[in-house]
Amino acid sequence: MVENSPCIASGVGFLSRVVNEVIDYLGSGDVPSRVLRDGINRRVSNTVTKIMGVVHVKGYRWPTTIESILSRTAHVLFKEVALGVRSGRFIPSLAEFCAYIDEAKAVICGSPDLLIHDLRGKSACLVELKIAPTFGDYSPFIKMAAVKLAIYSWLLSNYYAGGGEWQLGYIALIHYAKEGGNALGAVLYPICIRVTDTIRSFIANAYRAWRNKTMIRVSDCKLAKLIYGRKFTKCVNEEVLIDMPSWAASINGAINNELFRRWKALRKEASVKPRWRLIKAVG
Repeated sequence: MVENSPCIASGVGFLSRVVNEVIDYLGSGDVPSRVLRDGINRRVSNTVTKIMGVVHVKGYRWPTTIESILSRTAHVLFKEVALGVRSGRFIPSLAEFCAYIDEAKAVICGSPDLLIHDLRGKSACLVELKIAPTFGDYSPFIKMAAVKLAIYSWLLSNYYAGGGEWQLGYIALIHYAKEGGNALGAVLYPICIRVTDTIRSFIANAYRAWRNKTMIRVSDCKLAKLIYGRKFTKCVNEEVLIDMPSWAASINGAINNELFRRWKALRKEASVKPRWRLIKAVG
């Protein structure tokens, strides 16, 4: 990692502890009754959740009723566990961000799954938890999480006037495991999002689509422009070309492999780091 870069990929150990504990609860079936109750009854109805209902990426499918209950239960557990983990450096919190968008003539509000404050680095990162109730290709679920993180990145930057150009986030993906004797596994992806007006325009378009009961389809190219900004992204023959500094290429290399079929960093100087893997303890 380049020192003083806008996105410092810290907090991996903290998040790993949280997600592994959630997996332990779900895998053993030892979920507290209050969490099960909240998972069954919980309905989130903020604006971001509503507009995400009209966003579509190729290959994504909406969960069944049982899968939806599992997802809601995991989200309740995730927040409860995170708020209970002690750390002298990282402070997790729940937050809601709102912004008035002129183009949509609406107030857009949403709550990220988690906001983590790094006291040493004097920064904050967003976390989106995604449950992939399938085997095989998880990329559509990761893409949906990236879209949501981009929206929250813009809302967070707008909430704190004068926010930086880049915002760090993490996608925590819990999925069914094929090997290792465990029912569930997880992967943690850091992602650094360039906060531009492209995200604002996307929010306005998605809101109008929700009001008009239509759909927003997100291609690889549109997703790249959402994450990196329209003026920093080009698409040639289905290959995504991204103009970004080497440190951003280093952080986002693994997530780009999941988000885009073909991509190239135009100013990539550093080697791409492997994605962070969460290893569930045995015994």
